[in-house]
Amino acid sequence: MTKARTRAAKRRAGRPRKECVRTPSGQPSRAKEHDTEYKLMMEAATWKRRQIWVEPELDDDGKVKVPGYWKTDPKLPWDKARLQEYGSVIHAWHYASRNHRSEWPDAGKFTQQHLNTAEQIQQCYQAYKGAMAIKQGRSVTDDSPRGGVDGADPFAPEREERDLRAIENWKAIRHEILKSGPFGMMAVQTVVLDNKEVPSLIGDLRLALNAVARLWERRRAA
Repeated sequence: MTKARTRAAKRRAGRPRKECVRTPSGQPSRAKEHDTEYKLMMEAATWKRRQIWVEPELDDDGKVKVPGYWKTDPKLPWDKARLQEYGSVIHAWHYASRNHRSEWPDAGKFTQQHLNTAEQIQQCYQAYKGAMAIKQGRSVTDDSPRGGVDGADPFAPEREERDLRAIENWKAIRHEILKSGPFGMMAVQTVVLDNKEVPSLIGDLRLALNAVARLWERRRAA
């Protein structure tokens, strides 16, 4: 009788939650996160994201006793740091807006439309850089191999049409951004293109993104 009650209690309680790496949706990940090689690779890839600044310690006279330094955040594991909201400013602002975080009062205004518009601006800018043959700057910590040409015929008529379309598209986007306000282009360049977190520019960024979104709405309606 006791064993039957114990089995019934276990059935009601359900299976215990498996301790494993999970995807953002909560499902157990089937990737090889348990492999030491994969774990070391992801720790190295997310190392910069997991760094936090420790303020210097001062003595009674106000002099620096212990200088400030960077250290790895123990509360941010590598499997969490690989998510977009920990590497992209626009995704971090949208994540904070979606979850209504109290420490991000201004991020509550960064909607899904703003995120989609910012991502499309990034794509249009990359297409413009490809059309203008602008070289991409590389960080001193970037160990990835250098990219080459795409192998396409530079004199192909379809490529010329694509490049002209990318140039004209970026001109129209830039025109709308400049019309949105005096700091619109600065906000787009700093936050969207350079991926730098400047919360004071979120208002100007929203105005610029709204102007670009209206441009695309007019094109769809035409």
